[in-house]
Amino acid sequence: MANILYGVNGEGAGHSTRAKEVLTHLRKQGHTLHVASFDRGMRNLSDQFEVTEVFGFRIAYVNNRVRYKRTLANNLLTMREAAKSVHQLRHLMSTWKIDLVITDFEPLSCHVGHRMGLPVISIDNQHCLTNAAVSYPRQYQRDAAAAKLVTRLMTPHADAYLVISFFTAPVKKRNTFLFPPLLRQEILEATPTQGEHVLVYVTAPAPALAKTLSAVRETLYRLRLRPRWNGRQHRL
Repeated sequence: MANILYGVNGEGAGHSTRAKEVLTHLRKQGHTLHVASFDRGMRNLSDQFEVTEVFGFRIAYVNNRVRYKRTLANNLLTMREAAKSVHQLRHLMSTWKIDLVITDFEPLSCHVGHRMGLPVISIDNQHCLTNAAVSYPRQYQRDAAAAKLVTRLMTPHADAYLVISFFTAPVKKRNTFLFPPLLRQEILEATPTQGEHVLVYVTAPAPALAKTLSAVRETLYRLRLRPRWNGRQHRL
């Protein structure tokens, strides 16, 4: 059995929700698990797994849209904190005698894994942009280019990319594999019903969206969380 470090991005709840299912499966297989995360990832996983807090890079939002220049500037100011976390994580990985690193868009575990010569597996949905042939409207080319750059910088040079996607797309890299979304067992077992409310999930204040939603003839419940980092096909 392997001794695994699992890095989980703590922005929003999507990364930790997905990681929880994978971690639960790995534990059932007998693997030893160490989790590195922050913010919501740490809070969502610490009750069931051993979680070490690491520094987390943040995305800057304006009107619920990512602002890449501001994101870069804000994170450059915190590089000293990130360096301390890298040193701490490297020491812990040596102590734990890690065999394998898995990362869900968490960069520090990925970069430290490379430095220590360990195999790295990436599980996320972001690499669909960079590792698969995805088309998008021409007016979004600039945004797509910025998103691709961030994605490449976050978890580069993984030995394998397990990409979660709602749609199929030709894979451009041989070490990339497409999978359908990972769903929690309670979701799979739930019985769908038609209710009177619409639940809206946003990552930051969105006045334009709020105006659009005012036309919906239902009672709206709005859930706003802290901002998050925004081939061959196999069946799970």
